[in-house]
Amino acid sequence: MRRRLGHHRQPGKQGGGGGGKGLLAKLSIAVFVLLICTLSLLFSVSFTPITNGSTAPTKEQISVEELWKSANSGGWRPSSAPRSEWPSPPKETNGYLRVRCNGGLNQQRSAICNAVLAARIMNATLVLPELDANSFWHDDSGFHGLYDVEHFIQSLRFDVQIVERIPEIHKNGKTKKIKAFQLRPPRDAPISWYTTDALKKMKEHGAIYLTPFSHRLAEEIDNPEYQRLRCRVTSWQYTCAFEMDMLSFAGCFDIFTPAEQKILKKYRKENFADKTLIYKERRAIGKCPLTPEEVGLILRAMEFRQFHQDIPSSW
Repeated sequence: MRRRLGHHRQPGKQGGGGGGKGLLAKLSIAVFVLLICTLSLLFSVSFTPITNGSTAPTKEQISVEELWKSANSGGWRPSSAPRSEWPSPPKETNGYLRVRCNGGLNQQRSAICNAVLAARIMNATLVLPELDANSFWHDDSGFHGLYDVEHFIQSLRFDVQIVERIPEIHKNGKTKKIKAFQLRPPRDAPISWYTTDALKKMKEHGAIYLTPFSHRLAEEIDNPEYQRLRCRVTSWQYTCAFEMDMLSFAGCFDIFTPAEQKILKKYRKENFADKTLIYKERRAIGKCPLTPEEVGLILRAMEFRQFHQDIPSSW
């Protein structure tokens, strides 16, 4: 007598019909998932502005004020905003303050913050800071070439008075130039130095010229409003170029051409202590700045749709 195969299946195994049904179920699930993914992709594309080709907005179509205006805070306020009484600077000041920011770009950025704070401490009119253009990066762009001067002056108008240059004095039909008295501030000078030594010379001569001005104001100041002022100055600054000394010290060579790498390695050998570095690993461990392309990708991922043409190359 023939045995009925269906009575002797091994547990967990299925016949041809069951296998066909299982395969059909899997295919159905795969098709469903593929359909969902396709619809999601079409939906996202339909709501993404087209930014290439002839449909991209032209320079004339972009409103600069709209581009740079502050985003809706939703009721929050910047941590750098004053929290206590912070009067605007008086129209009459004690004189003019000139500074020469030296060192690398980061040191000069910090020096600009300190210059604004020093002017506030002395009730002085700040002259646009002078930048050291030749120590490392050989760029004579100056303050006007790196920063938006009008924005700098306007954004800090409630903190200090700022002018582009010391004005001439017209008296009795004669024109007189104010010559700034040059002083060398102590490193990490306390506030008391600015309110005594520096202020005394400012009142005597009408203007003082502090040089060098890298690390010439103490970092630790027991006044929260002064520290917040530093933050406000920092908020509009960005680094616009790679620094040769920083790149050489960190060993960030792989993003450059062989000729550029040769220059950086030579600079490192001549200016820093000998140390073995695995150059290919430096970026992976976070020792190198972002490239312009990487900055653009990050801004795009954060849903910025329009970029100013001067995208920072070192963050």
